[in-house]
Formats: sequence, structure tokens, C-alpha cells
Amino acid sequence: MKCKNVVELLNRLAPESLACEWDNVGLTVGRFDKNVSKILVALEMTNDVVEKAIEEQADMIITHHPMIFQAQKKINSETSLGRMLSCLLRYDIACYAMHTNFDAVAGGMADLAAERLELKNIGVLAEEQEYKDGDGTVKVAGIGRVGVIGEEILLQELCTKIKKKFGVQVLNVYASENKMDSYISKVAIVPGSGKEYMKDAIKKQAEVLITGDVTHHAGLEAVEEGLILIDAGHYRLEHIFIEFMEHYLNKNISSDVDVVSMPVKNPFSIL
Repeated sequence: MKCKNVVELLNRLAPESLACEWDNVGLTVGRFDKNVSKILVALEMTNDVVEKAIEEQADMIITHHPMIFQAQKKINSETSLGRMLSCLLRYDIACYAMHTNFDAVAGGMADLAAERLELKNIGVLAEEQEYKDGDGTVKVAGIGRVGVIGEEILLQELCTKIKKKFGVQVLNVYASENKMDSYISKVAIVPGSGKEYMKDAIKKQAEVLITGDVTHHAGLEAVEEGLILIDAGHYRLEHIFIEFMEHYLNKNISSDVDVVSMPVKNPFSIL
């Protein structure tokens, strides 16, 4: 199977046109005419991923996070990015990234996260836009999702559910003292980094926003605005990409292409 055919399949799932302007999705390294017989799926590009691809003799790596965000003036052994790029080119390994397009698309990252929490009446949180999928069906994409929990639950119960569903060990919960014992019915979630969508969560009348990369001042602002802000970790909210993409490829790709994936592992340790 040609690399270009894999790219076409991925574009049917999450059109590159849905990506944010600042993003860098698509085939960032490699040849469209390359023959692909094995694919490695990972959340982001690291040295471990490159080494795994070489060990598995993978022809292509599919990641969520792009390995290149900004223009590079030099590619050499002085930087980790330069070393990875040199290695990928040396071993002729293609690399494809599907980032904010997969975040936003219907059935993508945000929907997967909302469904994992068993939210109902799920809708787009912000930056809503219509698009046509690979079959020409009009669908709605956008950043984050908002939905209701079947029955109201205590905030502590919601936190327990987040830990269980996403494999999170520690949560940072920003809430006023009187909110810590409150019941929750409407939840917004932005996998990855989404603190800038607090106002959208408040506008949609969500009591809680679950996301990652929350800064001290964003947490304080949420408390002042009466919004409960839960930092569940960037990686832990998005590692669901790996399982989904492996299943999607195995179901839809040519039978002569093998698919392997990186194990889910925090990029940090809790001491």
C-alpha cells in the first residue's frame, strides 16, 4: 500500500482542512510514493518512538502531535529534533501527524473523551464549523465537547471517574471551598491544553471544565468565575488516540499492512 493511500484514508477520517491555522498536520516527513507494509501509532514523536519504528521495521509513523511546529533553520545532531529527523530520513520512515483536525472532527479526540466519561447530549464547546466527511455527509466539528451526566454526581465522584477512565493518578482541582462538595450535572472537556476555553464552558453553562496544562493564574481565574477547573494532564487525556487509531487502521486499512502501537506511558513520574 502506498503512503499516499494511507494519507487519503486518514483524511477521510479527519480532513487536514479542519486543523487550526497555527498547526502543522499532514505528512511532515517522507515520500507519498513510499510502499507501506507496517505502521507504528504513537501520541507524539520521541526518540523512543523512532527507535521502536526502526526495531519494528515500520515504514510509517502516525502521531497526534506534530514533530515540527516551526520552521527549522538547521537539521543536525545538535538538537533532539535534528537527530530524529536525520534518523527518519536515513531509514526512510514516513511520519504523518493529525493534531487539531483530529481534535475537532466529529468522532475524534473530543468526542472520544466525552464518550469515555459517558456524557449525554454531547455538543461542540467552541469554534463550531460544518464540514463534509469522506462520504459527503455534512457534520459538525469544533474544539472540545460539552454534555450532561445521566444523574448528578458529587464532584469527588466525578474525579474518581476521570481517574478510572483515563488512568490518571493525580488531579489538580481548582474550585472554591463551597464547590468541593457540589453536585455536577453538566461537564465540558477539552483534551490536551484547553484553559483558554473557560469562557466557552461558562457560556455553555458547564459547571466543570476538564483539560490539561492548567496554569496557576488560569486556575485562580476559574475559581473567581465560579467554574470548577480540573487539570487531568495533557498526555492522560489524549493517549486514547493510540488505541482508537490502532483499531481504526486495523479495521479500514489493507490487510497486507501491519499496525503496531506504542504502549501508554506517562512522560513523567510522580514522586
